[in-house]
Amino acid sequence: MSKDHKLALGASSWWRERSDGIGVAQSLEVTLVHREQSPCQLIEIFKHAAFGHILVLDGYVQASQADEFIYHEMALHVPLLGRERNDTSVLIIGGGDGGALREALVHDFVTRITMVEIDQRVIDLSVQYLAINGNYQDPRLQLLVEDAASVVRSACTRGDSYDVIVLDLTEPVGPSSALFTEEFCMDLAALTSPTGVIVDSDSMFLSREGGKFLQEVSGGGENLVSVMRRTRLLPHIEVYRARVPLYPGSDFGFFLYSRDGVSLRQPVRNYTGRHYNSDVHQAAFALPGWQREWLEI
Repeated sequence: MSKDHKLALGASSWWRERSDGIGVAQSLEVTLVHREQSPCQLIEIFKHAAFGHILVLDGYVQASQADEFIYHEMALHVPLLGRERNDTSVLIIGGGDGGALREALVHDFVTRITMVEIDQRVIDLSVQYLAINGNYQDPRLQLLVEDAASVVRSACTRGDSYDVIVLDLTEPVGPSSALFTEEFCMDLAALTSPTGVIVDSDSMFLSREGGKFLQEVSGGGENLVSVMRRTRLLPHIEVYRARVPLYPGSDFGFFLYSRDGVSLRQPVRNYTGRHYNSDVHQAAFALPGWQREWLEI
């Protein structure tokens, strides 16, 4: 972590994102408006002249007011609209900024949402500074401020299931690190309904040695893509991508894990957001050659 992380409250300067093992980092000229160490992680809110307020957890950018809608719309609308769904249940793991909840609430056919976020302070500060969140008072929502591994294990014991499970996690350097395990993936697979899907995501990089994932490099171990590919707990994997400017490398991959092998490439309903539309949905599954080779698609 660079000395730029010592920026004083209210001061403006260049701040550098942490770069564990990557060897490259983005720098932003920002003003620090809030910093606190919660029981879970270091939370910082910066203000940028062009990007607005930016949420940073343990040194990694999580969301900015300028471009968060790209990630959140693509993470939710592709799995929700990629096949016919009715009376749909959604589980959001993480997502403390509230953007994933906002997009899930768009659709009337989504009738039940469970959101599990470990850190209440991320929720509170995101509401205060980012204001990108969905309605936490919506009757379809059950908000649990708890450890996701325990919640998922208890849900498995009860025999619960979900149609769409969204993993809106930080990099594995903070509280999310305990979730990047085969045991957690086994529980997630058990929670996925017969026609359900898990949505995972990660920044992707190209090096001379080939493709790399941010989560594997920053955490020094596997990411959920490699765990799922190795275990085949949910054997069908599809990949799509989006450009998210403030994520490292800006080339962001989404990974769909399902049991029945039905492709989600073609939207079955029309919806237009700020970024998402039916054409973008289909085009997002077109991968460049190096990614197809690396991911063995």
